[in-house]
Amino acid sequence: MAIAITLLVLDLKVPDATQVDGGDLLGGLAARWPSYLAYLAAFLTIGIIWLNHRAFVDRVRRFDGPMHWFNLLLLLGVATLPFPTSLLAAYLADGGPAASTAAVIYGLLSVATALPWSFMWRHLVRHPELLEPPYDVAYARRELRRGSIGPVVYAFAVPVAFVAPLIALIFYIAIAVLYAVTNQGSIAETTSPDVG
Repeated sequence: MAIAITLLVLDLKVPDATQVDGGDLLGGLAARWPSYLAYLAAFLTIGIIWLNHRAFVDRVRRFDGPMHWFNLLLLLGVATLPFPTSLLAAYLADGGPAASTAAVIYGLLSVATALPWSFMWRHLVRHPELLEPPYDVAYARRELRRGSIGPVVYAFAVPVAFVAPLIALIFYIAIAVLYAVTNQGSIAETTSPDVG
Protein backbone atom coordinates (compact mmCIF):
# COMPACT_ATOMS: atom_id res chain seq x y z
CA MET A 1 0.00 0.00 0.00
CA ALA A 2 2.87 2.36 0.77
CA ILE A 3 4.32 1.76 -2.70
CA ALA A 4 0.97 2.29 -4.43
CA ILE A 5 0.32 5.52 -2.55
CA THR A 6 3.82 6.73 -3.41
CA LEU A 7 3.39 5.96 -7.12
CA LEU A 8 0.41 8.31 -7.23
CA VAL A 9 2.63 11.35 -6.87
CA LEU A 10 4.35 10.57 -10.18
CA ASP A 11 1.31 11.98 -12.00
CA LEU A 12 1.78 15.38 -10.38
CA LYS A 13 3.92 16.89 -13.11
CA VAL A 14 5.48 20.35 -13.27
CA PRO A 15 4.12 22.26 -16.28
CA ASP A 16 6.86 22.74 -18.86
CA ALA A 17 7.69 26.16 -20.25
CA THR A 18 5.52 25.63 -23.35
CA GLN A 19 2.44 25.17 -21.14
CA VAL A 20 3.03 28.38 -19.20
CA ASP A 21 1.61 31.38 -21.09
CA GLY A 22 3.79 34.44 -20.63
CA GLY A 23 5.47 33.07 -17.52
CA ASP A 24 2.15 32.50 -15.72
CA LEU A 25 3.23 29.48 -13.68
CA LEU A 26 0.22 29.77 -11.40
CA GLY A 27 -2.07 29.50 -14.42
CA GLY A 28 -0.08 26.52 -15.69
CA LEU A 29 -0.44 24.79 -12.34
CA ALA A 30 -4.15 25.61 -12.16
CA ALA A 31 -4.64 24.05 -15.60
CA ARG A 32 -3.49 20.73 -14.12
CA TRP A 33 -6.39 20.65 -11.59
CA PRO A 34 -7.59 17.21 -12.76
CA SER A 35 -4.25 15.73 -11.70
CA TYR A 36 -4.62 17.18 -8.22
CA LEU A 37 -8.22 16.05 -7.84
CA ALA A 38 -7.47 12.52 -9.09
CA TYR A 39 -4.46 12.38 -6.79
CA LEU A 40 -6.58 13.47 -3.83
CA ALA A 41 -9.22 10.81 -4.56
CA ALA A 42 -6.70 8.01 -4.91
CA PHE A 43 -4.53 9.15 -1.99
CA LEU A 44 -7.54 9.29 0.32
CA THR A 45 -8.79 5.93 -0.92
CA ILE A 46 -5.50 4.10 -0.45
CA GLY A 47 -4.74 5.93 2.79
CA ILE A 48 -8.08 5.01 4.34
CA ILE A 49 -7.76 1.42 3.13
CA TRP A 50 -4.34 1.33 4.77
CA LEU A 51 -5.66 2.65 8.10
CA ASN A 52 -8.68 0.34 8.05
CA HIS A 53 -6.54 -2.63 7.01
CA ARG A 54 -4.17 -2.02 9.91
CA ALA A 55 -7.11 -1.92 12.34
CA PHE A 56 -8.65 -4.97 10.64
CA VAL A 57 -5.50 -7.07 11.10
CA ASP A 58 -5.48 -6.19 14.81
CA ARG A 59 -9.00 -7.59 15.15
CA VAL A 60 -8.34 -10.89 13.40
CA ARG A 61 -6.75 -13.68 15.42
CA ARG A 62 -5.75 -15.68 12.34
CA PHE A 63 -6.26 -15.71 8.60
CA ASP A 64 -7.52 -18.89 6.96
CA GLY A 65 -7.32 -19.71 3.23
CA PRO A 66 -10.34 -17.66 2.09
CA MET A 67 -9.20 -14.66 4.16
CA HIS A 68 -5.79 -14.74 2.47
CA TRP A 69 -7.44 -14.77 -0.97
CA PHE A 70 -9.82 -11.92 -0.09
CA ASN A 71 -6.89 -9.93 1.27
CA LEU A 72 -4.95 -10.60 -1.94
CA LEU A 73 -7.90 -9.30 -3.99
CA LEU A 74 -7.92 -6.14 -1.88
CA LEU A 75 -4.20 -5.64 -2.48
CA LEU A 76 -4.70 -6.21 -6.22
CA GLY A 77 -7.15 -3.32 -6.32
CA VAL A 78 -4.89 -1.06 -4.28
CA ALA A 79 -1.83 -1.83 -6.41
CA THR A 80 -3.78 -1.15 -9.61
CA LEU A 81 -5.33 2.17 -8.50
CA PRO A 82 -2.49 4.37 -9.81
CA PHE A 83 -3.42 3.38 -13.40
CA PRO A 84 -7.03 4.68 -13.44
CA THR A 85 -5.83 7.66 -11.41
CA SER A 86 -3.45 8.49 -14.27
CA LEU A 87 -6.31 8.13 -16.75
CA LEU A 88 -8.46 10.54 -14.76
CA ALA A 89 -5.62 13.02 -14.44
CA ALA A 90 -4.97 12.89 -18.19
CA TYR A 91 -8.54 13.09 -19.51
CA LEU A 92 -10.86 14.66 -16.94
CA ALA A 93 -10.27 18.28 -17.96
CA ASP A 94 -10.96 17.52 -21.64
CA GLY A 95 -14.42 16.16 -20.89
CA GLY A 96 -16.28 14.09 -23.43
CA PRO A 97 -16.10 10.33 -23.95
CA ALA A 98 -12.47 10.00 -22.86
CA ALA A 99 -13.18 11.62 -19.48
CA SER A 100 -16.25 9.42 -19.04
CA THR A 101 -14.27 6.29 -19.88
CA ALA A 102 -11.53 7.23 -17.42
CA ALA A 103 -14.07 7.90 -14.64
CA VAL A 104 -15.90 4.63 -15.37
CA ILE A 105 -12.64 2.64 -15.25
CA TYR A 106 -11.74 4.32 -11.94
CA GLY A 107 -15.19 3.48 -10.57
CA LEU A 108 -15.13 -0.14 -11.69
CA LEU A 109 -11.74 -0.67 -10.11
CA SER A 110 -13.02 1.02 -6.95
CA VAL A 111 -15.96 -1.42 -6.82
CA ALA A 112 -13.54 -4.31 -7.28
CA THR A 113 -11.31 -2.94 -4.51
CA ALA A 114 -14.19 -2.37 -2.09
CA LEU A 115 -15.80 -5.79 -2.52
CA PRO A 116 -13.07 -7.80 -0.74
CA TRP A 117 -13.85 -5.90 2.48
CA SER A 118 -17.41 -7.19 2.30
CA PHE A 119 -16.16 -10.68 1.51
CA MET A 120 -13.78 -10.65 4.49
CA TRP A 121 -16.40 -9.40 6.94
CA ARG A 122 -19.00 -11.84 5.61
CA HIS A 123 -16.47 -14.63 6.13
CA LEU A 124 -15.84 -13.43 9.69
CA VAL A 125 -19.60 -13.40 10.38
CA ARG A 126 -19.63 -17.08 9.37
CA HIS A 127 -16.36 -17.82 11.22
CA PRO A 128 -16.21 -15.57 14.31
CA GLU A 129 -13.58 -17.88 15.80
CA LEU A 130 -11.11 -16.10 13.50
CA LEU A 131 -11.67 -12.84 15.38
CA GLU A 132 -9.46 -11.65 18.22
CA PRO A 133 -11.42 -11.54 21.50
CA PRO A 134 -13.40 -9.56 22.58
CA TYR A 135 -14.56 -9.01 18.96
CA ASP A 136 -17.48 -11.23 18.07
CA VAL A 137 -20.07 -11.96 15.41
CA ALA A 138 -22.11 -8.86 16.29
CA TYR A 139 -19.04 -6.70 15.69
CA ALA A 140 -18.39 -8.48 12.37
CA ARG A 141 -22.01 -7.86 11.30
CA ARG A 142 -21.68 -4.13 12.03
CA GLU A 143 -18.45 -3.94 10.06
CA LEU A 144 -20.05 -5.90 7.21
CA ARG A 145 -22.82 -3.29 7.03
CA ARG A 146 -20.25 -0.48 7.09
CA GLY A 147 -18.07 -2.22 4.51
CA SER A 148 -21.04 -2.73 2.18
CA ILE A 149 -21.58 1.01 1.72
CA GLY A 150 -18.52 1.48 -0.48
CA PRO A 151 -19.36 -0.99 -3.24
CA VAL A 152 -22.91 0.38 -3.44
CA VAL A 153 -21.81 4.02 -3.72
CA TYR A 154 -19.07 3.17 -6.22
CA ALA A 155 -21.53 1.10 -8.28
CA PHE A 156 -23.98 4.02 -8.23
CA ALA A 157 -21.25 6.44 -9.34
CA VAL A 158 -20.18 4.32 -12.34
CA PRO A 159 -23.27 5.11 -14.46
CA VAL A 160 -23.02 8.73 -13.30
CA ALA A 161 -19.48 8.74 -14.72
CA PHE A 162 -20.86 8.11 -18.21
CA VAL A 163 -22.63 11.48 -18.22
CA ALA A 164 -20.83 13.52 -15.52
CA PRO A 165 -17.29 12.28 -14.81
CA LEU A 166 -16.49 15.12 -12.41
CA ILE A 167 -19.61 14.37 -10.33
CA ALA A 168 -18.59 10.70 -10.23
CA LEU A 169 -15.14 11.71 -8.99
CA ILE A 170 -16.79 13.70 -6.22
CA PHE A 171 -18.67 10.52 -5.22
CA TYR A 172 -15.37 8.63 -5.21
CA ILE A 173 -13.83 11.22 -2.90
CA ALA A 174 -16.94 11.27 -0.69
CA ILE A 175 -16.78 7.54 -0.01
CA ALA A 176 -13.13 7.88 1.03
CA VAL A 177 -14.11 10.72 3.39
CA LEU A 178 -16.97 8.61 4.80
CA TYR A 179 -14.58 5.76 5.57
CA ALA A 180 -12.08 8.23 7.06
CA VAL A 181 -14.75 9.53 9.44
CA THR A 182 -15.90 6.02 10.39
CA ASN A 183 -12.39 4.53 10.36
CA GLN A 184 -12.16 1.41 12.50
CA GLY A 185 -8.69 2.50 13.54
CA SER A 186 -9.84 5.68 15.25
CA ILE A 187 -8.40 6.42 18.68
CA ALA A 188 -11.75 6.07 20.43
CA GLU A 189 -12.38 2.70 18.84
CA THR A 190 -8.94 1.25 19.48
CA THR A 191 -8.97 2.23 23.14
CA SER A 192 -12.56 1.27 23.86
CA PRO A 193 -14.02 -1.20 21.38
CA ASP A 194 -17.78 -1.43 21.18
CA VAL A 195 -18.33 -5.14 20.78
CA GLY A 196 -21.75 -5.57 22.30
